[in-house]
Amino acid sequence: MLNRPTLISATVLALGAIAVPLSATNGGNHAKHDRAMRDYVVTVENLTPAGSQPLSPPLVVVHNHHTRVWSPGTLASSVVAGVAEDANNGPAVAAFSSLPGVRSATTGVDVGASAAAPIGPGASQSYVVRGRPGDRLSLVSMLVNTNDGFTGLHGVRLRAGHTVSVRVNAYDAGSEMNNQLASHIPGPAGGSPFVRDPEGAVIQMHPGLVPGVGDIDTSVYGWTGPVAKITVAPKS
Repeated sequence: MLNRPTLISATVLALGAIAVPLSATNGGNHAKHDRAMRDYVVTVENLTPAGSQPLSPPLVVVHNHHTRVWSPGTLASSVVAGVAEDANNGPAVAAFSSLPGVRSATTGVDVGASAAAPIGPGASQSYVVRGRPGDRLSLVSMLVNTNDGFTGLHGVRLRAGHTVSVRVNAYDAGSEMNNQLASHIPGPAGGSPFVRDPEGAVIQMHPGLVPGVGDIDTSVYGWTGPVAKITVAPKS
């Protein structure tokens, strides 16, 4: 069991096996009830081995505590499944943007870039989001050389003057069978988007790529341990 860090919100602790807390720092003497709008920088670093699993441009949602984008043990919504299966963010951006509890829903574009792009193994990207302390942040990014594997955050609390950094594991959206067939994988391992093998299970920890299943090379595209490090920090 993880030791309880004193400065990480209960929401982060609730991630359990989803995220391994690394650090949380207090960056200033903000008033306890400071609710002013401010910018936060969200940085995603891909921890998978070289050549293994690019991460898709993430769906990034700022929302209230009543809104759920995804969580383990539940069925993925069709739009979250679309991100996890095919890195198809458009329907999710439209669906979440229309909800009253959502402040913003976007596809992450790296600071200084003009368009969204995948995050290669060993690389990182940063995105700026706007919200009030107490708002929640959720993120979904596909491991593109899988059937429906993804990583991200669900409902991490934004806090004034605090930086939170976590290592996050891979999750199985449960919406598509892990057949590991190139004909069903949209990333470089297959180049086959929008080909489905429906499953209907709940979101859970991803078992990883299993040798002897399908036809993609698990020694190339496999991974172990956390697949990303995600840091959320107030913009200075």
